[in-house]
Amino acid sequence: MKTVRLKITQHCHIFQKGNILEVEDVVVHDAANDDISGYSVPDIGNGLPGILPLKSVKIVVDNDDASESYFGKCLLTKLSNFYEQDSESTAATPNAGDLLPQHIRVIHYPDCQQLMFHMPRYAYDAGAYRLINNVTGELIENVRVRDHLSGGTQVLLNTLPYKPGFYTIEAVWPDGWTHQIRFIKFIEGYPEASYENPPRNVELAIKNQECHLMPAPIETIQEKKTVNQIKKPKPYPSYVHPPGNVTVIQNEKEYRTFDSNGVEIENGIDMKSFKKDLALKFGPVAEYTQDGRGGKIYYAENDLSMEFYWEFGGGNAVVVIDIPEEKYWEAQTKTPLAERYGFLSRMAERVIQDKAPGCHFQMYSNSISILR
Repeated sequence: MKTVRLKITQHCHIFQKGNILEVEDVVVHDAANDDISGYSVPDIGNGLPGILPLKSVKIVVDNDDASESYFGKCLLTKLSNFYEQDSESTAATPNAGDLLPQHIRVIHYPDCQQLMFHMPRYAYDAGAYRLINNVTGELIENVRVRDHLSGGTQVLLNTLPYKPGFYTIEAVWPDGWTHQIRFIKFIEGYPEASYENPPRNVELAIKNQECHLMPAPIETIQEKKTVNQIKKPKPYPSYVHPPGNVTVIQNEKEYRTFDSNGVEIENGIDMKSFKKDLALKFGPVAEYTQDGRGGKIYYAENDLSMEFYWEFGGGNAVVVIDIPEEKYWEAQTKTPLAERYGFLSRMAERVIQDKAPGCHFQMYSNSISILR
C-alpha cells in the first residue's frame, strides 16, 4: 500500500498544527458530507476512523529517515474485549476476564518509553500477541504473549522503535477471547500542552499521566448548610464551647463559626473587613510548591483564595496551569462568573512576575499557558 506523509496546517480532530502523520495515499469523500474530501485516518483519538480534510493538511515531500528510536509520545485511544469472529466459544462470561483501563499504562521519559498492561490472569499459556499497523494493515509482530511477559501477567513493550503512526495490539487467549488496544504514536513534541479543551485521554497524555483511558471522576458538589440549619441556642447561660469540630459559614456577606453543638462562637472581629484590610495593606498572596514536573499555586486576594495545579509545558509553553471551567466557577468559588477572568488574569500576571519575567499568558477554557 502506498502511503503519504501529511503535515497538519489546521487543527483537526486531536491533531495539532505542525503534527506529521503517515496515511494511505488516497483521497476519499466524506459519506456524510459530499463537500468534504481528504485523507482517511484510522484513528481520530478515540479508536474510530475519520477524514483529514484537504484544507487542513499539506503533503510533506522530505524523506522519512529511518531511526532506531522515535521519541514521540504514545496515546492510548481505545480498549476492547471480545471474541474473535472465527472463535467457536460462545461462553457468556469468558474465563480470562476483561482487560481494564487501569491495567494499561504508557511510561514516557526522555530516553525511555514503554507500554505495559496486565493480562487479567496468569498468561504464560495465553495465545497470540499481534502488533498491527492500522494504516497499511501490516502485521508487524506475530508471536506468543509469553514472549513479552515480564512475570506472570505483565506484558512489557519497548515502544521507542515504533515509528510515529497508528497501531493495534491484540493479545488472544486460546479460546479466541481477545484484548485489543489501539494507540497512536506521535512525532516528538506532540500533543502539545497548548491544546485547548483536549479529550480526556489527550489531556492525561499531555500531563504525562500513565493511564490514558481512565474515565473522568464524577464531580460532586456538596450542598452547604445555612446558618438557620446549623445554629442552636445556648443550652444554659454558663455554657462553654467544647473542643472539637468547628463549622464555618463564609460568603460575601458574613463569616460565622459554630461549635460541634451548633452554638455560635462570637469571634469579636469582622473577618471580612479584617481580610480586606490585609489585602489592601499587603496585596495578593501567591505561594508555590513543586513536586517533580508539576506542583500547586496558592493565590489569594480579598475574600477569594484558590489552589491551582501546574506543570511544565512543551514548545512555547513554559508552564500550564489548570483552572476551573466557566460552568463550575460559581459552584467552586461562590463568586460571580463576571469576576472569573479578572481574578485568573491577575493570578497569571503574578506568576509571570514571580517566576517567568518577560513571558505572557494565554487563557483557555480550562487552562492558562504561560508562553515565551
